[in-house]
Amino acid sequence: MERKIIKITHVTGTYTIEVPNGALNDMKTQLDKCLNDEQGAIVVKREGGDQFVYPSDLLKNSFIAIVDRE
Repeated sequence: MERKIIKITHVTGTYTIEVPNGALNDMKTQLDKCLNDEQGAIVVKREGGDQFVYPSDLLKNSFIAIVDRE
């Protein structure tokens, strides 16, 4: 199974979201909802309890690419 990441390029920097195996369609759905004002943000919880929030306003003003993990 191919492992993917979502690269978000914004004027404030480049952010990456690692997509868990089998969750690519779910992440695409969340991105679409954020871009269509149906969801306020994407929240990613990582191991160790770290939580990252990507607000829809940030996503709307960014270049978003889904690429293979290197």
